[in-house]
Amino acid sequence: MATIMSITSLDLTHEKKVELISELEKSLGEIYTSALAITFQEVEQEFCTEMAKDQTTFFVCVPPQISIEKKRKTIEIINNTMLKVVGYKGKLKVIVLFHYHTEESVGKDGELLIDMIK
Repeated sequence: MATIMSITSLDLTHEKKVELISELEKSLGEIYTSALAITFQEVEQEFCTEMAKDQTTFFVCVPPQISIEKKRKTIEIINNTMLKVVGYKGKLKVIVLFHYHTEESVGKDGELLIDMIK
């Protein structure tokens, strides 16, 4: 399972946002076949430092045992999808951070995951 949250200061049209989410879901769905949740949040550029303008940061929440190859592929897909849909915005504009979760540190629908598995 992967939960991907993104925050961006890009000024995108509604159509571009829909296209971006669709492309990310399709491409990342090839890696995360069991479950994939993606959210996309915008921040107005006036509320960003200069370096953060036109930047998108992706927080990829996955189990700690994810392979290094899956991490590389995730980063590659996210970067390539951003380039394809919104174009090149400069260096340090597509950031991917992995956040790891264990069965003891995730709750779903009011229940700790480890308790759901038992």
